[in-house]
Amino acid sequence: MSEFIRVFRAGVKKELRVWLRNKRRLGFVALFPLLYYFAFVLLMGGVYAGPGVDTALVIEEQNPGVYTNGLVEILGEHDPIPPSLRLIEMNAETADVLFENGEILVVITIPDGFEEAVTNNVSTSIHIQVNNAHEDMTKNLRMPVIRKLDFFYQTYLPDAAISDFEVELLNEFTPPRLAYMAWTILIFGISFGGLFLSGSTTTHEYEQETLDELLMSNQSVHAIFMGKMFSGVILSYISVPAVFLLGWGLYGLWPQGTVLAFLALTLPLSIYSAGLGVIIGAVVRNSVYMVPLSALGALFYWIVGGGIAPLSLGGIGFEVLNEYVPFSNVYRTAIEMFVQGTYTYLHVDILVIWSFAVAFLMMSPILADKLSRVDFGRKIEQIRQRRRRKASLS
Repeated sequence: MSEFIRVFRAGVKKELRVWLRNKRRLGFVALFPLLYYFAFVLLMGGVYAGPGVDTALVIEEQNPGVYTNGLVEILGEHDPIPPSLRLIEMNAETADVLFENGEILVVITIPDGFEEAVTNNVSTSIHIQVNNAHEDMTKNLRMPVIRKLDFFYQTYLPDAAISDFEVELLNEFTPPRLAYMAWTILIFGISFGGLFLSGSTTTHEYEQETLDELLMSNQSVHAIFMGKMFSGVILSYISVPAVFLLGWGLYGLWPQGTVLAFLALTLPLSIYSAGLGVIIGAVVRNSVYMVPLSALGALFYWIVGGGIAPLSLGGIGFEVLNEYVPFSNVYRTAIEMFVQGTYTYLHVDILVIWSFAVAFLMMSPILADKLSRVDFGRKIEQIRQRRRRKASLS
């Protein structure tokens, strides 16, 4: 066995033993994904809570008949897939005012001539307005209308009409965003769990004042830091059972896809995050800071980069950055895999993610080693003293 492998294995075993003795902090990693999940529930609670979403219904049809009344009845039925629509009939002027003020999020308008057009199998349409508060809400409020239009055609015009929607593929059962979010947050839970764990193992060496002993022990520095990285990668997967049980218990849904595809997506992302963790740990050098840095950073990226809010909220710099980091690749394939069971971009996304993983696997130990030789506390104090001198001279 080579010296590198021996040091690497010893480092992984040592960190695993340390973490297994510290079950409270390890439990925090298992609960990491639940933090994102409850944040999503709070953000989207207005969409899913209560009897349904208030929806303005404007009926411009002057001669409503069986088809118009049937459509209104179907739109107002309780939807087993939330959110349901709580129809409030009103005129167009009132609906416009409420929509502009943000008091109504959805406006459905049945135009004049709808009854005659459907009766004679002539092309027609209804007008749907959705308040674009943020991307995820828009998707969730539009989908119930599309589903119910499909039910309307199947019920009233099974042979005489062709339904054509903007969303071309409608599954027999379209799980709500809230349901499959339990699976997509698992991706972020694993990756940022790896960041927290590897960063904490690095800061632990500074706090115990043992890092210098390790670096001066004539052992492979690369193997030492890689041992810290892979201990975080291994332990980050303890969140998997919690999220799987959460999704099944609340929604009765298991993810579609294969275990190999799941590992091919999450393993390199966890390695990449663990690489970031040892770098951050070498900078902050205090385990207390790793919790807010990991949690808040992950939460921000999940909200903005994960599709809950527009990327523009992060600024143009974040939009550019998001195109070149692997999280967006994992998120895209995770949605397809867990919800639709398809793999349109799987090979491309895996190639991108593994490229980042290999790069950080090689680069992170080197950067962490170089950063460990810099006394950031002294440099910060020197900057403060220079500022004090300038202030006293002025």
